[in-house]
Parts: sequence; structure tokens; C-alpha cells
Amino acid sequence: MALGSDSAQTPTAVRDPSVVTFAFRIFLASLTMIFGATLVAFAIVRNSNDVWRTPDMPALPLGLVACTVLLGGISWSLERALARYRRNDLSGAQMELKMAAVFAVGFLAGQALNWQQMLVPVTTARTLYPFTFYMLTGTHALHVLGGLVPLGVVLWRTSRGDYSSSRHQGVMLCAQYWHYLGAVWLVLLAALFWGTA
Repeated sequence: MALGSDSAQTPTAVRDPSVVTFAFRIFLASLTMIFGATLVAFAIVRNSNDVWRTPDMPALPLGLVACTVLLGGISWSLERALARYRRNDLSGAQMELKMAAVFAVGFLAGQALNWQQMLVPVTTARTLYPFTFYMLTGTHALHVLGGLVPLGVVLWRTSRGDYSSSRHQGVMLCAQYWHYLGAVWLVLLAALFWGTA
């Protein structure tokens, strides 16, 4: 018998799902603090300015509505993927994940167009209205960009056949992250429209 073979751990040791879920909840709580801080900063800045958007400044882009639809498409695709995993339809789940990735990239492209529409010459910007728009939507877009990483990992693991109807926690957590981003987006939108009302 080789020395230390009794205590050797296999690299595929099963992790406790409850620990992973708890760590994920802590992660979402930390993100909530980040988004909450940006919203509080926005509210303070907005309330301290009597004039927020001057007539020569652009209104909020209508593309924000399209981006909302795209975020909804991500959640919809991920829920359909989960339903396919439960039926052991891995090829169908992979197709739904790819669709979610397309929606995510579309969201980022839409945001780039929205940011372009909000460009204001330095001499025109007499308030922090444009800056706060970029702060709120940019913080969210960074987390959308980051969300492409777990989505890519889930896609890769699906192609390897790592998931099944009884073992797909990674997909569930990935879906929850994107649902969370969708909910945060609605709060940010409400704040932006309140700020320009």
C-alpha cells in the first residue's frame, strides 16, 4: 500500500450543496449592498439639485425598454433550460443556454447604444444627470458582463454531460444570478425614471 493512500481525496469529491447555496446567498447580499450604495448616492445627488435635466440634455433612451425585454429573455431561456435539465434533455438545455447568452450579448450591445445616445458635451452638462445614468447602468452592465462567465461554464459543463435531472445545482444558481440582475435592473430603471420625472 502506498504511503498516505488511506487519506487520499479524489478530485471529484462532492461538495455540500447547502454550503454552496449559502455562499451564493452571501454573494448576492454583497451585490445588493453595492447596488444599494449606488442608489442611495443617486437619491442624495438628485435631491440636492433643483434643476436635474436641462432642455438641451437628452431624455432617457427608449432603448432601455428593449434592454428590459432582453433581460426578460435571459430569465425565460434559463427557466426553459432548467425544465429541459429536469427531463434530461441536455441538448435542448444547451440550446436554451445559448439563447440566453445571445440575449445577454444583445443587452450589452443595447446598453452601448443607450450610452451613445446619452453623450452630452462637457460644456452642456451642468448637472450630474448624465453621470448618474452612466453610474447606475454601467454598474449593472459590469455585472451582466461578469454573468457571462458562469453562463459559459454552465454551457461547457452541459456539453460534457456533467448535469442531469437530479444534478444541476450550478445551472440553478446561474439562473438565480440572472433573475437577480433582472430584478435589480427594474429597480434601477424605476430610480432613473423617478429622477427625471
